[in-house]
Amino acid sequence: MTTGKLNRRDVLRSARIAALLPALPFARMLASQGIASDKTAQLACNSWPFRGYFDTPEMHRYRNPKLPLITQAEFPEFLADHFGIHNVEFLPQHFSDTQTASIDRVKAGLKKSRSRCCNLMGVEIPRGVYAQGADVETVKKEAERWTTVAVALGSPSITVALTGQGPANANVAAERLKPFIQIAHGRGLKVLFHNDSMQLESAETITSVIKQLGPGRTGTCPDFGNFATRSAAYALSQLKMLAPFASNICHSKDGIADDGKFYPDDFKASMNVMQNAQFHGLYSLEFEGLGDPMAGVRKLMEQTVECL
Repeated sequence: MTTGKLNRRDVLRSARIAALLPALPFARMLASQGIASDKTAQLACNSWPFRGYFDTPEMHRYRNPKLPLITQAEFPEFLADHFGIHNVEFLPQHFSDTQTASIDRVKAGLKKSRSRCCNLMGVEIPRGVYAQGADVETVKKEAERWTTVAVALGSPSITVALTGQGPANANVAAERLKPFIQIAHGRGLKVLFHNDSMQLESAETITSVIKQLGPGRTGTCPDFGNFATRSAAYALSQLKMLAPFASNICHSKDGIADDGKFYPDDFKASMNVMQNAQFHGLYSLEFEGLGDPMAGVRKLMEQTVECL
């Protein structure tokens, strides 16, 4: 599949946005571009909590026929209408394809709702990043594909999952990711890593990968609650390690459901960790609790705004 070519103006625009992120609070940046600078300007939301609303090849198993069907092109307006949120974090698996026409429809959806793409969340490289002797061309192909999408949508960053068979070896992962980082950096994109798996994406592994690849080109998208299944204290200790490497986005979450049980994190303490780390980016609401995602996201929205 192809996403088509981008012009130089698109690349430079993304580079300018990325360059602003470490120094300028996101709310102020959005205000300078015509979006309200109140606390909600620091909020974003990704499509994962609403996976039951989508029906794409990679995510068909999550489709709930009792819920309305939406597409990536409609998702920005969905967030704006229901939550007043104009910062959209897209999940790659919720794209039906990455053809130019499809991405153009998503761009039109962003424009219609006066929204912006703030991150492309969770790109997975075939065979992962831990396999020894992996195919460099596969990494380059995926980098070309998804960085083209990210730049086309105006995203400042792209989050890559640290997955694959074998032990979580940060040295192996960093070496395999070098071509991806080079391509992303050349297009003005920052590559982020996310603590989704305790076995493969611990804070220790992520920070080691970042230090090897360069903190200027890579960073974290810290998640408050993914490791609360072990304990809230452990989740918080991992967040403390990741927070100093966060730049433009983190995931605001009050816990996580696993096998029908909810494991809460220490939400206020997590917010304090990010604020103590001088984080001025977006708090992306990622409800992963039990029950209705609409109510869950609204609750997270209220909790987050209260702490800002």
